[in-house]
Amino acid sequence: MDWDDAPEEGIDVIDALAERFPAPADAVKAVQAGERVEWTGEIDGSTMRHRVLLADGGTAAVEQAVFVGGVLEAILLCAWHQAEEQQRDLLEAGVLAALDDLHTAVRPVLEAEIREVRPDYTAAVPQSFREEPEAHGAGMPLFGWRLLHQVGPDTTWKDTCDTATWNTSQTMSGLGYYDHVPELKPAELARLLRYHGVPAVLCAKCGEPVTDSHPQWPGVWVTPDSERGPLCGEPGARPVAAKPLLGTLTDRDFGAPHCPA
Repeated sequence: MDWDDAPEEGIDVIDALAERFPAPADAVKAVQAGERVEWTGEIDGSTMRHRVLLADGGTAAVEQAVFVGGVLEAILLCAWHQAEEQQRDLLEAGVLAALDDLHTAVRPVLEAEIREVRPDYTAAVPQSFREEPEAHGAGMPLFGWRLLHQVGPDTTWKDTCDTATWNTSQTMSGLGYYDHVPELKPAELARLLRYHGVPAVLCAKCGEPVTDSHPQWPGVWVTPDSERGPLCGEPGARPVAAKPLLGTLTDRDFGAPHCPA
């Protein structure tokens, strides 16, 4: 694959990396020669990344990273706008602490699933991290969890992929895989973030994450939603009124602002 392509869906990281480098040690040699070795993709979940890193002293590791996505990403983006610029360093620290707590709560669920087929499995403990905003992103830093797998002569690509960490991406998917986990529900995510000083706000009517500090909508409670629009789509947010006899649209079709809980 072209390592500079956009994230790809449905491509297994092990197959993608092994296609070019039989073992991580081979990839390390390529990185030492100046090449970038990285896989970025997603499979029914949030974005994941595997990349080979070199440290001082010649040691090498494969980073396994999972970025937040779904409703949590939307809550964080709204909170980022809610926070005053001078408070954003504190916000970042709060987000990282909340992500560590969240993974502590979710990890036993992921581990139990895997133990059904691998009874001796013990999940690794990834650490939360942040990176600078993407060039064409929303302006907010990137957040997620990551592990560093040390590379030795006998390390295989399978050794660099912790299964529970991989499955963490599905907890962010919003596709219903983990709807049974209370800690992943929007209200609980917002509560956890607020506990750590992150100004997370949900709409009282529809439950979507909202902010009234977006530069395009100052003073109006809106949500990041590319499909339904930024305003509240909950039927109760709009007054019930008669429909026109001939036309199909009314002024009410512009929607109403969200109401913070």
